[in-house]
Amino acid sequence: MSMALSIDEPKPKAGTPSPAIAVACATFAAGTVLGLGLALDLGDEFLGGLVIVAILCCMLVVLARVADNTGKRLSAGEISYRAFFDQAVEGIFRTTPDGRYIAVNQALADIYGYSSPQTLIAGLTDIGAQLYVEPERRAQFRALMQANDIVTNFVSEIYQRSGRRIWISENARAVRDWSGAMLCYEGTVEDVTEKFEQERALRTALRQAEIANKMKAAFLAAMSHELKTPLNAVLGFSEIIRDEVLGPVGNPAYREYAGDIHKSGGRLLSVINDVLDVSRLEGGLLTIETRHENIHDIVEQAIKMARAITHDARKIAVEIPAGMPLLDVDPRRLAQAIGNLLANALKFTPMAGTVRVAARLEEDGGIALVVEDTGIGMAPETIAAALEPFRQLDGTLSRRFEGAGLGLSISKSLVELHDGRLEVISAVGEGTMVSLFLPSRCVYAVQALAG
Repeated sequence: MSMALSIDEPKPKAGTPSPAIAVACATFAAGTVLGLGLALDLGDEFLGGLVIVAILCCMLVVLARVADNTGKRLSAGEISYRAFFDQAVEGIFRTTPDGRYIAVNQALADIYGYSSPQTLIAGLTDIGAQLYVEPERRAQFRALMQANDIVTNFVSEIYQRSGRRIWISENARAVRDWSGAMLCYEGTVEDVTEKFEQERALRTALRQAEIANKMKAAFLAAMSHELKTPLNAVLGFSEIIRDEVLGPVGNPAYREYAGDIHKSGGRLLSVINDVLDVSRLEGGLLTIETRHENIHDIVEQAIKMARAITHDARKIAVEIPAGMPLLDVDPRRLAQAIGNLLANALKFTPMAGTVRVAARLEEDGGIALVVEDTGIGMAPETIAAALEPFRQLDGTLSRRFEGAGLGLSISKSLVELHDGRLEVISAVGEGTMVSLFLPSRCVYAVQALAG
């Protein structure tokens, strides 16, 4: 806030002699006395006393000039403060501890809906009873002031003169006398109604979004159940026909068709499960059940899941050092996270490429699980998009790779449920490395696994 103040130098009051006149009078009086003393031959004692008197007169003249200059500065400061008080954008007040306004500026009168500071002071004589929507707010204000001598960001709902409700924020300090007795409170008031309403609207929107997420999760859970029940029947019967459990089907083409039905049904079931997991993760409805598990068993389960998703039986290199500790994790969910990463690695890596999964201990006591491939990779700027659910980097209908684009985002969320994190390093044409970092609390004990 800037303001330009025009301050006139205060003029001396009528009848008050200036320091120059006082000097002239003192000089004239001293000269007169000195002349009389010499004429009457009063001696050295008289002259010594006269010198002392002259010195005292000079000191009085200096003090008078200092007092005059100090008065001018005080008057200028008072004018400057008054201009600031009256022209401030924020409301400024001074109140008694019992709740009466002593002084206010025009900005505060405007905030409270009064035409002038005088009408505010005359009309608002009991702050606790007349101003606050909750009268106990004044008592709370006084308690804070008594304890701390300062109050900051004291937000309250108040009544304007018209009866309209608004929100204000007060900042104030206590003014005490030399003995420590409370004299008054002085501070500022800001109208924060718009800011408060925006924050309240945001909180409401967040609550509604949370409710909508939970409703969506419940709906998808119900729908997935309705879809999975008949789908399981399709998978079961198609498997019976494909494997000719009840006898030969006759035409070999029927057996091939049954195999295609079973394969497509399995893919559809996988997508339904992924959509349900994403919905439950977003709604905060998916929880983990931890237990002690061998890291080799988790990786082996993850490889089986990846092969079931991709139907790719190529070799996956496993690099897990001997003596790795047991993990205190949800083995099914961690295997799902690693399995999704392995499925992506198999999907996006040519047959001549390599896929590996490795584990290592970290310096902080945690464990890193790494899935690395030499596949097509992706540009670093697209990694954030790949981590979002339902995002396909190749969004065309003729894309080469199947999938709903949920695996990477699900893996990230499942690791975060273990208080871990997922990091992706990739480059186009050079492959991708995805690391799952689990904190030390997920490590249970060290076992020698080499035998």
